[in-house]
Amino acid sequence: MKRSGFAFLILLIMTHSGFAVAEISKAAQQVLTTIEWISIPEGEFPMGSTPEEAKAAYEDAKLRSSMLEQHTFDAELPQHQVYLSAYEISRFEITNAQYRVFVEAMNRPTPRGHNGEETWANETLNGDTQPVVGVTWFDAQAFAEWMGGSLPTEAQWERAARGTEARIYPWGNAPPKARQHANFARRYNRPMPIGQFPKGESPDGIADLAGNVWEWCLDEYNPTVYQRNGNGVPHNPLNLRFRDVLRARVIRGGAWDVGSAFLRSGLRFKFYPLDSTHTIGFRVVRPRPDIKE
Repeated sequence: MKRSGFAFLILLIMTHSGFAVAEISKAAQQVLTTIEWISIPEGEFPMGSTPEEAKAAYEDAKLRSSMLEQHTFDAELPQHQVYLSAYEISRFEITNAQYRVFVEAMNRPTPRGHNGEETWANETLNGDTQPVVGVTWFDAQAFAEWMGGSLPTEAQWERAARGTEARIYPWGNAPPKARQHANFARRYNRPMPIGQFPKGESPDGIADLAGNVWEWCLDEYNPTVYQRNGNGVPHNPLNLRFRDVLRARVIRGGAWDVGSAFLRSGLRFKFYPLDSTHTIGFRVVRPRPDIKE
């Protein structure tokens, strides 16, 4: 694509996404009253996996015929300390009801599936308390900024899911049990309403971090980004220099249609930011980090 055409595409994306929001509207304030926030204190935590953990996870995935390849687990290496400032994260994934307010207030496009199909026309996906799916990364970040927040950075998401003790899953190290810890492996064959698996919550009370729907993170996906941190402790890392880049973004947590091998909180996956599907949703954090235009 010629440079002028690429510039036009970026301008179109930013205009369509409506990123610049001068103040919180009444509609956004209405949504804010429906979000339950969980506070995460400042401090360090171990991010990523040890070689032994990554190898064990890969061997387990092979036994389960998950089709996950070695490089997926190599992207979790090395385990390293990260410092995060205090932040708040939504206890639940953003729901259809919350997202509908945004669509109506901002005249946004409604969620669409991977082939452009109308998500809210599907009765298995349009329940008010189901997590919204069929949203691109740009859609999700636009919603988050509209109500004064952001998508979580990859580090913020992992800290929420793994705590300071590097749990394998949000609830601990015990393998997931269908219909108890999470919605996965097509047991229900759809996203479930938020908060249906209290045994799968993190010790902080954050729900559905494993299974149900994948969750967009703010960062670009880079399989070697952990290896670039050197010997220091990175503060509030974010692998996203400019919001309008079109490289793949990180998704985390697994979904209703994948097996247990995808539910590990250290697993890093990716998806193209202009695409949407019936298996990816999001949650939000505040305050939001600075991102270059």
